[in-house]
Parts: sequence; structure tokens; C-alpha cells
Amino acid sequence: MRALHYRPLLFVLVFGTFRVAAAQSIARLMVGDVISAESGTPLGHAMVTVLGMERQTFTSDAGIFAFTGMEPGKYRLRATHIGFVPAEVSVDFAAGDATPRIRIALKRFSVELAAFKVTASSACTKPGRPNADIEPDFAAVVGQLRLNAEHYQLLTDSFPFGYKMVRSHREMRGDSGRGPAAIDTLEIRTDGHGWEYKMGDVVERTGNRGYVMHLPTLRDFASYEFLNNHCFRYAGVDSTRDGVSIRIEFRADIQIRTPDVNGSILLDAKTYQIRSAELQLTKMLKELPQVTAVRVTTLFSEVSPSIVVIHDVNGITSLRHSRGRWNTIAETEEQRLVEFEWLRRNPAEP
Repeated sequence: MRALHYRPLLFVLVFGTFRVAAAQSIARLMVGDVISAESGTPLGHAMVTVLGMERQTFTSDAGIFAFTGMEPGKYRLRATHIGFVPAEVSVDFAAGDATPRIRIALKRFSVELAAFKVTASSACTKPGRPNADIEPDFAAVVGQLRLNAEHYQLLTDSFPFGYKMVRSHREMRGDSGRGPAAIDTLEIRTDGHGWEYKMGDVVERTGNRGYVMHLPTLRDFASYEFLNNHCFRYAGVDSTRDGVSIRIEFRADIQIRTPDVNGSILLDAKTYQIRSAELQLTKMLKELPQVTAVRVTTLFSEVSPSIVVIHDVNGITSLRHSRGRWNTIAETEEQRLVEFEWLRRNPAEP
């Protein structure tokens, strides 16, 4: 900014004009807090949306959010946080008044797991999200899964990041031995959108007569394309050294004739943050008769409170083989997070 020099009288006039302009600017700044309804503590990294405008932001660590350039009028705000029940409030944003301080209180999400009925897995003939009228509690749990995906989507759009994964390829023999590892490094950025889930478009042919399996990512779990083409069911709880997790199983619509994915997702039973996703191809390509199955497990971890990213990926491709302890029966691929950086801003900072 260039320095401006004025005579005393002119400086007073200009300074007075600046104060008026600043007041107008402040009048269009919408500020608020998202807190826990039970404890009153701030909820950092809650997602706040101006409905109708589709403007979104995260709260700071102190639970504060702000929208600039808001014209006077009536607005509807929606606040969400993983592990809490979403809430909406109406705001009458008048011109010329003092900046209103909006307060949104979210109730902690809780369901009685013992009330859930574990049903046997079956073919998916009626895909779509669980019916809230028939399975209200389970529908709410799937809603928490979608919150994980929506928050991750906003994170990658508004706070893009880059990371490096060390990748290791090995062959597995009939005697359970492994061949030497082929190691390389993947550099990934989230500021450029790549493949997104489309029904039956999971396996793609490459130019060198090869094939690549695209894994639905966390942001895909929020898409209507994914939700509307899979059936979901409650598959019980898993107890590990990290605690208890809720297992949500999903299966692709049986009418999908090309390879898609079945699998399950584990949510932490207390925080409802995603812990892992297990995927497998539903069908094998006729062009690859030697491949009998493909399974991939993705593990997630926090890089900041309430912000999770992929930490480990483990895949195994099972191969058709003749008997023999030295024959290759599978190929494995392991990826491990080694570096992480925010490309622009850190959402943990106000």
C-alpha cells in the first residue's frame, strides 16, 4: 500500500470518510460462534453454511466463524460438526446496526448401539440411503458418515494440502514368501480434482493396455452418485486397541454390470470420525482372467483436532495360479504417509 500525505484539513476529511466506509464494511461482516449445547465449549472446525448461497467456512479453534460481504437481509445458517446433531438458525441481518453475534449450539450425537439389529448381508436390490422413517437411528449414523465426507470435501476445497506417500510393491508366493520390494514415492495435491466416483466406472483402461482401479475416497462417500447406487446396513461393532468402532457395510446395486465396489466403513463409536474403509471389487474384468479379487484397506488419522486424512493404504490383488510353492499368488501394494503440508492456510489457525 502506498503512503498518502495530506494537508491537515484534508486529512481530517479523508479520515472521517474512512471511518464511515469502515463502519459500512463492519456492518456487512457476519460473525458467530458454534458451541456444544451440553458444555458450552467452543467447537473448532465445525462447518457453517449459508443456505441458498452455498457459502461455507470452518470455525477456528475457538469456534468462531465469519462471512464477509453479506448484504442486509434474512439468512438461514446450518452448522455441522462430526459427532454432533446438525442445527439451523435464522438470522435477520439488518443494515446499519451493530454487527450481530450469532450463537449456534449443537447437541452431541448419541445412539443406543444395543438397539441396532445386525442383519445378514444380502444382495443390493433397493439402493439408497437408509429410510429415516424405518431405521431412524441407523439413518442418523449414516448421516454422520456423510458429515465426515462433507467436512473433508470443504477441507480439500478451502484448505488444500499436499502429502507424500511411500509406496511399496511386492509379489507373494505360494509358500507365503514375498519377493523384493519395488519402492517409489507418490506426491499428491488436493487443489486439483481428479477422478470422482461414477456408477460402474471404478476400473479404467490405460493407454498401455493396462488397467487401473480407482478407489472411492472419503469425499465420494458424500456424493449422491455413491449413496444412490449402494445399499447400507449396520454390521455390528469392532473392538480394537483404539476403542470401539461402528461398522457400516455397503454393497453395490446388483444391476450394475461393470466392476464397482462393496465394502465397509468403521466410525469411532464416541466421536463418529472415520477410522478406516475396506473396499473390494464386485466383479472381475473378462480381459484380466488371471485376477480373482482386489481388496484395499484405507486407514485415517488426525492431522489436527477433528481433521482426518489418509494415513495408510494396503491393497492385495489375488491371482489365479497353478499349484507350486514358487508361483505368484498375489501382488501387494502398501502406501504410508511420510509428509504433509498445507498449501495455503492452516484451518487450525483463525
